[in-house]
Amino acid sequence: MQHRRRIGPIFLVVDFQRESRFLLVKTLLRKFPTAVIRECEDAVQAIQMARTQDIACIITHRTFDTPGADLVRQLRQVDPQVPIVMVSGMDRQRAALEAGATSFLSYDEWLRIGTVVERHIATRDQDEDQEDGAGRVA
Repeated sequence: MQHRRRIGPIFLVVDFQRESRFLLVKTLLRKFPTAVIRECEDAVQAIQMARTQDIACIITHRTFDTPGADLVRQLRQVDPQVPIVMVSGMDRQRAALEAGATSFLSYDEWLRIGTVVERHIATRDQDEDQEDGAGRVA
């Protein structure tokens, strides 16, 4: 009898800095060991992935050609419901939230990314359950 490995949520991590992506990915995998993590450093590729895959949460910094808040705005247009966590080494919380991010996390707090993502997924799932219970189609 074959045992199938349960596939977890799909996360998209967008950052032009490989080392920063690495820290975020490793921390996410500690919290979500069965997660599938898609990484990219390009805005066009990030938008394409968000458009074609069932992403549970997007964690984004910036790309070489697109500032973080602009990227959040573009990703939000593709999927109005997906949780988006914008990260930065500078305080860009206001710009991130105004652009449509669900939350902002300073890179100094990168160890918290798993907990932040877990909270957003739980909130989204709870909201979907309430909509289902109200007789609406999810």
